[in-house]
Amino acid sequence: MDGDGVKRVRSTNQPGEVDRISHLPDCLIFKVLLSLPTKEVVKTSALSTRWNHIWKHVPGLNLEYDDFSEHDSFVSFVDSFLSFNRDTCLHKFKVTYDYSEADEPETGLVRRWLDTVSRMKVKTLDVTDDSAESWELEMTPALYTCGSLVSLKLVGLTLPSPDLVSLPSLKDINLILVEFTDEWALEKFISQCPSLKNLCIERSFGDDIPMLRVRSQSLLTFIHIVDSDESFDDERILEIDAPMLEYLKLSDGRTASFKLENTASLVGVHINTAFNLTSTRRFCPNDAQKRNMIQNFLLMISRVDNMVIASCTLEVIYEYSRYEQLPVFRNLSSLRVNLDGYVWEMLPVFLESCPNLTTLVLGSIQNHVKVGITVSPRRPRVLPSLRYVEIERPFKGDALEMQLVGYLLVNSQSLKKLTLRLDDSFKKERSTSKKTLNIAKKIGIEKLVPCIRESREAPMATVI
Repeated sequence: MDGDGVKRVRSTNQPGEVDRISHLPDCLIFKVLLSLPTKEVVKTSALSTRWNHIWKHVPGLNLEYDDFSEHDSFVSFVDSFLSFNRDTCLHKFKVTYDYSEADEPETGLVRRWLDTVSRMKVKTLDVTDDSAESWELEMTPALYTCGSLVSLKLVGLTLPSPDLVSLPSLKDINLILVEFTDEWALEKFISQCPSLKNLCIERSFGDDIPMLRVRSQSLLTFIHIVDSDESFDDERILEIDAPMLEYLKLSDGRTASFKLENTASLVGVHINTAFNLTSTRRFCPNDAQKRNMIQNFLLMISRVDNMVIASCTLEVIYEYSRYEQLPVFRNLSSLRVNLDGYVWEMLPVFLESCPNLTTLVLGSIQNHVKVGITVSPRRPRVLPSLRYVEIERPFKGDALEMQLVGYLLVNSQSLKKLTLRLDDSFKKERSTSKKTLNIAKKIGIEKLVPCIRESREAPMATVI
């Protein structure tokens, strides 16, 4: 027996035959096979006599319900695998289950499997309920005390409120469309995972948990994704208390209030939320609670080094800035803004709060602009440290695009490089330096360069 309880299989090759694969140690072969779906692992039995049964000893299962034509065959295979390896420390158990074709949902069956793998000291657990009647499967209480568990991914299951949690090795949790039996279930679960590093939660906009709390003394990365739906106007709240947190991603169209605490370690954020404001529920300056929440939220993320921000968030920040002063993002050096179309006029207000910004990338998503935002005319200020700008959206040379390029060229004192990606209408030009210059003249950049102060060298414009 190997250290993990894996049986060694001896080679039965004929004398004189060269079989390099079979001379590999079992531990290396099993490591390779663990990365493959079980369906592919079984096929290795045709490689040589040694491999006839080696797949049975791989300490992991990665199985899809659709790999079998019959429900009973799927169940029988999983049962046989667990029975054969009952004395093995299981590295991985990954199963996608679908009982939509069965006469009766077998929720007890999956819970029995989960109880079994917890006794087998499973390290990586990945279970998906892909059936029509989702959330009838519950995570078994035995997994709350599985001390060997390192990585957990649940899709479409229900997370019950635990009485006891002991998961000293658990580092990664990924919960996708998981229901919670009550609003305390997740908090109890997360707070008792002392080694937790990465947490990802993807929720349905239809779940009925009004307040979600994430409290962890070890968490480094947190991702929270919620489907957006303007028909919902309830006030959801997300509270995060994670003093070691380094990266935060919020792609959340429904949550109205975010409460962040202890964010001194936060380095990077990806923010795509409108704080449950929509084209019909606009920002109201008389809503003191909302104004205070946005103020605290911006203060909590103002120390980050790099940021990705969506157009909808930028709109809210712009509206807020008309009544309150924005905090200074002194550490921010790299910023990516995903703009809806070329509604860039609200961008300068935020850029001017980032005095040490060196790199700016303007991405683009679907060409959709929210109705109702109006940008007040203002005199832009100098961007003292901005050196590199990249505009990803295909450049056509229309008026709004020219205004954006003009703003960046005129107000960026230290600009070294501006990168544009040309629209297909320019692709016929040959990519020589002379042709590139001609294209630059064609789209009007040469009209903007003289606007830069003559006392400094003009930035390089890269045209792709």
